[in-house]
Amino acid sequence: MLAECKEHGYYRGKACPICNKEGKFLMSDKELKKLSSVLIGILRHFPQQFGVRLDEHGWGDIEEICRAIRDKIDRFYWLRRKHVEALALTDEKGRYQIKDGKIRATYAHTIEVDLSDLPMADVDVLYYPVTEEEVDIILEQGILPTDRNKVHLSGSIEKAMEAGKIRTENPIILKIDAKKAMEEGIDIRKAGKDVYVADEIDAKYISKLE
Repeated sequence: MLAECKEHGYYRGKACPICNKEGKFLMSDKELKKLSSVLIGILRHFPQQFGVRLDEHGWGDIEEICRAIRDKIDRFYWLRRKHVEALALTDEKGRYQIKDGKIRATYAHTIEVDLSDLPMADVDVLYYPVTEEEVDIILEQGILPTDRNKVHLSGSIEKAMEAGKIRTENPIILKIDAKKAMEEGIDIRKAGKDVYVADEIDAKYISKLE
């Protein structure tokens, strides 16, 4: 469940992970899962379906989003700003940013957004999972966006494997020389706790992880 501790803020679970006290209930796991799906859909894919306006950087007003969800989905008649903030601030993947009463998703968009205000990547190496059939093509042609607007890279081999197993049982991990790429003008941004985005990655920065 999602709850709020008076001393330590929002958390997920039965008790505050810091003081182990039971906080104020905000929503059940079922409600949290459904709201997460709706919110990420609005911020990444279909704001127009809810009548929500996002600016060029993907920011939307939290109060407006709450009203839109309440109007569209009866079960969320109770939804208020604090519920959205609690969901975003406790998201394990770091998929959201909140600032000045607004919220946005930081990666995996299919709508056009300008993410150039995200922080620059601060790592030397990144990783990208592929299938066996894709390896030679990518090593020759580089990485381009597929079903999303940006190329999404992982900060660790473990996370790349996790992402790759969504598509194939035995993903092959490619290594990206992020340091050299950025030194030569490739824009790579940190978009989540372990997610980095770029417009594309040239083949000369890519090698097969041995």
